[in-house]
Amino acid sequence: LPVIFISHIIAQFVTPGTPGYKLVGAIGFWIGTLLSTDSIWQVLFQGKPIFPWFEQEWIGWIGWLQLPFNVLFWISFGISALVQVMEARTLRGKDPNQAKHEFEDSKQYTLGTKPTGNIDLTVALWGDYKAAGMKERHTGGAIALFFWVLDITTTFVGRNPFRYTNPGLILACFAYNVASMMAGEIGYNIWKLTK
Repeated sequence: LPVIFISHIIAQFVTPGTPGYKLVGAIGFWIGTLLSTDSIWQVLFQGKPIFPWFEQEWIGWIGWLQLPFNVLFWISFGISALVQVMEARTLRGKDPNQAKHEFEDSKQYTLGTKPTGNIDLTVALWGDYKAAGMKERHTGGAIALFFWVLDITTTFVGRNPFRYTNPGLILACFAYNVASMMAGEIGYNIWKLTK
């Protein structure tokens, strides 16, 4: 009986769609966002490190009590949450049903041959029609690239693994940096799967 009880509790946290699964996703997102906030806090706002890992000095426990009252910390946290959400969207991509629907909708538009013997405006409008919708796709890619570069830069500038000479510390710091970048995205994706 205790084993069944414990297995039901665990099932609440690992079965998609259950309240526990949503809670795990939300906790993962917020912890990952907080880990990423540390890098943004250090690089963009020149704050002392929030966590002691791989750092010479950090804000300490008293500093943690003061953080909720610091506006720059909340700005860092908001930037970090935005970065996590945007990166998670690029990792997740489009829902197959949505992609199929957009594909089916786009098939109704047929493109004639490029006009010849017309004024330049006609040729330009033909080109606009041919490339309709592509600007949004390119802009979305540029925005995604911006957020990825921002996250990688702030993470590795805030906590540079190559300042160490011990190969074990270099690998550990590098792994921590990658984990802190990915934790928020993973949590956000788990949380989004529950909706």
